Amino acid sequence: MSTDAALTTVAYQEATMASSEGIRSAFSTQPSARSPKLRLYETLFLWNQGVDQLVALLRSMEKLPSAHKSALQCAQAGIEEVRADVNADFLEEQAEYELDDAGRFWRQRRAYEKEREDPDDVYINVLHREEERKKQGLPPRIGIVPYSAVADKEKRIEEEQERKKLGSKRSKAILGTT
Repeated sequence: MSTDAALTTVAYQEATMASSEGIRSAFSTQPSARSPKLRLYETLFLWNQGVDQLVALLRSMEKLPSAHKSALQCAQAGIEEVRADVNADFLEEQAEYELDDAGRFWRQRRAYEKEREDPDDVYINVLHREEERKKQGLPPRIGIVPYSAVADKEKRIEEEQERKKLGSKRSKAILGTT
């Protein structure tokens, strides 16, 4: 028996032992009235728990003197096949919904983050990335002009724009329009 098979057998025996020894699950045996997603996963859990109990029952029946072990083992294999098919069907369908939810919630979170980020952070990120590239011995991807080199020109442009605004307001005042 391979290590994986042995581990699977041990895990299976432990899982079915709890149900055969009367250890109850913390979950209610009735599906929750909460969210549909939670109900789906609870129902799937209850389904698998019930199958575990059924398989444990069949295993205990193998110990009875009149038991046909091969027939009971065949029944267990059939039940496990049905369990795997049902789980696969549910999870395959649910995976599509989960991926849709993940995308929708990512977009919501990203929109929230964008509202709160400083537009100038992009420059800081570029500086950090260029420093990383330099440490890795890679050439720079972008040349960054220091603020001091453009500060005078930027100040002149801002002053020009301010003069234009004031000039526009004076023209309107002279013409009597506001």
